[in-house]
Amino acid sequence: MAYGAPAVVIDNGSYTTKAGFASDDLPTMVFSSAYSHDESTGKVIVGDEEMSLYPQYNVSTLLENGLVYNFDNIVHNWQYIYDNIDNHNPIESKEYPLVMTEQSWNTARNKIKTTEIVFEQLEVPLFSLVKNPVSQLYRCGKSTGLVIDIGAGVTSVTPILDGIIQNKCSYHSKYAGDFLNLHVEHYLESKVGSIDDLLPDSFRAQRASDSFKQYYMSTHILQEFKNLSINYQVSNYQIYNHKFIDVTDQRNYLENLFDPTLNKLEGVNLPEPSFDKPSSHGLTNLVFMSIKNLEASLLPKTDNSAGTTTASSQNRFAWFMEIFKQLLSNVLITGGTSLANGLSDHIISDLKALTQKYFPNYPFSYNVQQIRVNNSSSESADVWDRQFGSWLGACNLASMLNDNDENSSKIALDNWFVTKADYEELGEDIIIEKFK
Repeated sequence: MAYGAPAVVIDNGSYTTKAGFASDDLPTMVFSSAYSHDESTGKVIVGDEEMSLYPQYNVSTLLENGLVYNFDNIVHNWQYIYDNIDNHNPIESKEYPLVMTEQSWNTARNKIKTTEIVFEQLEVPLFSLVKNPVSQLYRCGKSTGLVIDIGAGVTSVTPILDGIIQNKCSYHSKYAGDFLNLHVEHYLESKVGSIDDLLPDSFRAQRASDSFKQYYMSTHILQEFKNLSINYQVSNYQIYNHKFIDVTDQRNYLENLFDPTLNKLEGVNLPEPSFDKPSSHGLTNLVFMSIKNLEASLLPKTDNSAGTTTASSQNRFAWFMEIFKQLLSNVLITGGTSLANGLSDHIISDLKALTQKYFPNYPFSYNVQQIRVNNSSSESADVWDRQFGSWLGACNLASMLNDNDENSSKIALDNWFVTKADYEELGEDIIIEKFK
């Protein structure tokens, strides 16, 4: 039997939190994942407009490396959603199923802590954790593909075969949108002398905390300038005192995603790239390591010391070739930073060059192809799908609860959701099993 109420879907990203009902076409709430807090009283403020009223408060983050680390205060983020999700009207969390997204490298400890909060504090009736790359690929109608997600805090490369994430061949690094912001901030500071000169007068006052200034700088000035400079190549940029600064000598910031050591930043020490530390590499090398390790795990070995192959290994080789062709013809490039002009073309070009150079015996380079949701040619649709792809994909799965097809709702309940009753009876065991 179909579940009556639509699920609430929450996607906590490093930069913004996206939330809404699974029945919505787009998230009804998109707000900063940071929060303000008054250390003297313990007061916590969530929401961009609300935070701007208290610039004297310190600003803190909730996620690191794409994962929630601040569980003491993440509940304020989730409660803010329930208080505002229905056109700024509150709803009762105990009356709606809840679906959240998670990174594929999320830890068992984090899954258990998250589930404990949503069942014991929010008292939701049903809960599910959906892996970002799977939900994004699912939304495209694919079960096999290479998901390249470039967000604010993390860039990740995830191969998925028949709906299963290949964890040993999945890699991520912090060379993402926030890393580009560091380069933008350093460049603008060299132009104006002090980064405070870019802030509005009200926030340059002594009463604004340093962490609030950095939050505002990141979410407004740096984000705006990065988008303008990458997508429109502006030559003059207007700052808050109505003066223009000449920015014709700016670099192509996107190159830092592919080679993080290309432009050194004063005061920022980056780890030397090492193949035993994938997170030390830029995007191109992450992709290379992913497909190279996938080849090593899937390519059949010769059956004896003479190097001959049997019919069985020949069949495995044919299967390997078919899997790789499917994977590389379904490259999904997503995440807010991926919207930068020319970035997708650069990735696909590099991927073709990699296959031609390092896999010369396989005709993979002819199959490399970027996919989009429903092959949409609409520019606005592509923007929404990249910014909100994980949230939208999770909505697709959550909507199965409300499907009139009894079989669909049963599949969703049996495979992706945990009930509050089951959690109370089975505890951590069912969480580890269901959300593995």
